[in-house]
Amino acid sequence: MGEKSESGLAIADRGGDFGAEITDVDLTEPLVQGLFEDIQEVLGTYCVAVFREQFLDDAALVAFAERFGPLEVPLARDQYGGVDSKVTRLSNVGDDGAVMDPEGEHATYMKGNLLWHTDSSFKPVPCTYSILAAHEVPDCGGETEFADLRACYDDWVGPFGEFDKGALEGLQCEHSIIYSRSLISGDIFTDAEKRTFEPPHHPLVRTHPRTGRKVYYVGSHCSHVVGWPVERGRALIRELTGFCIRPQHVYSHSWRAGDVVVWDNRSVLHRGRTYDPAQRRVMHRATVAGATA
Repeated sequence: MGEKSESGLAIADRGGDFGAEITDVDLTEPLVQGLFEDIQEVLGTYCVAVFREQFLDDAALVAFAERFGPLEVPLARDQYGGVDSKVTRLSNVGDDGAVMDPEGEHATYMKGNLLWHTDSSFKPVPCTYSILAAHEVPDCGGETEFADLRACYDDWVGPFGEFDKGALEGLQCEHSIIYSRSLISGDIFTDAEKRTFEPPHHPLVRTHPRTGRKVYYVGSHCSHVVGWPVERGRALIRELTGFCIRPQHVYSHSWRAGDVVVWDNRSVLHRGRTYDPAQRRVMHRATVAGATA
């Protein structure tokens, strides 16, 4: 199915309101304001936007991402391979250009990306958009899957014990990358790193500032419900996260070199999929910082 935006932007969607491919835009060139606003509108409707055959270097990736707002500072663990200081590298290729040990420290750290999550929810001010550019991809596997958090909120009716849907509105949850990584990678952070990751509290129910749509802000970084017994809160988070990833509300993106995918972390969960660790996979991401006010 396809359509045209008011400024002529060509959109191919997946037959619903989640996930769209934009087919006639060159992200290596500066975008006129009307065209950029159209891309924002597409993201407001579809949450995930795919651009094929872009082949963005770091300078072009940063220039495009900064149209959305100031960028986050990447974690120190994600700064290697000669990337721009504003870019996160998601790769199994090290500084020396060789494929890393699949059993090594970095591969263990990267396992966290296999869990359903939203980027940066473990920070006091979560990010907004993530823009991921594919440089090298394996022959198969390594997909990125996206789940529609809006549909989760709209469709979940509960109850959870004595708590009905309305009773969840005022709850706060603690988000922690130390917790999420422990689920799959064990205790991998140094004491110094742990001191920098003071877990913030975020509302379980968030309202998107542009669209007004509500979501359950869950995923692997979401540790527990503040003020509840820990295991009871985690049971609720598991229930909501599991409901969010129903197959009819998941888009799986099969990467090609040159692809760029933009997604709105306020509206989606995502995760990476496994691939042959002997094959090279090099992805560079720019992450748009959230607003403090």
